[in-house]
Formats: sequence, structure tokens, C-alpha cells
Amino acid sequence: MTTLVRGSCHCGAQRFTAPAPDSVTQCTCSTCTKRGTVAAYYAPGEVGFSLTPDRLTAYQWGDRMMTFHHCDVCGCAVFAESDAWTTGEGEARPAHITLNARLFDDFDLDAVPVRHVDGRNDW
Repeated sequence: MTTLVRGSCHCGAQRFTAPAPDSVTQCTCSTCTKRGTVAAYYAPGEVGFSLTPDRLTAYQWGDRMMTFHHCDVCGCAVFAESDAWTTGEGEARPAHITLNARLFDDFDLDAVPVRHVDGRNDW
């Protein structure tokens, strides 16, 4: 049985549920560091959202069509969406949802492995 985690922004206007992650990713790219996120990756159908659309703002970045969403009320970086794309080396990358694992309720981030990515220098 899959354990689900719930999460929300600070004010609760944006909420989500997803399977508990087996690991999370800490990236040094400018977007992740400036937004203060720790990433948990999911296929689009794995995440359930209860959003307040008029209190959610999107920021689109990069040629991979990543869209980052944050709450207009409390400012929390909530999630990002990425379309499927292919790397310069021809590797296919599927579409995915990235949740900000710092927003998970009742989940111990220290209990899962952290993958470190040098997005500042490797991308």
C-alpha cells in the first residue's frame, strides 16, 4: 500500500497529495536556490491538487517549458510542471510535476536520501 503525503502552502490556499517520496533532490540552480525548494518528482497523474487558482501565480522559465507555481497570498513555491523534452544527447525526459517537499505535512525530510544536483554548473 502506498503511503500518501499531504502538503500545502503556508496559508493553505494551495494543497496537494502525492505518494511519499523515496528520495528528494536538492539542486543548486538559480531557480531552486532562490525559491528555497527541495524537489520531489512525480508523473502528472500521481499528484492530486486542491488549488485556489485566483491565488496562484505561474512563472515560465527556460526552453524546456518549465512552469513554476507559487501562492500569491503567502509566497510559497508550491510546484512546477515540465513538459516532456529530449536532452542534447537524445535522452528522452518525460513530463513531470515537481512538488516542493518542504511543504509536506507530517513528513520527515531527514528520513529519505537527498540527491544533490549541481544545476548551477551542469546545465
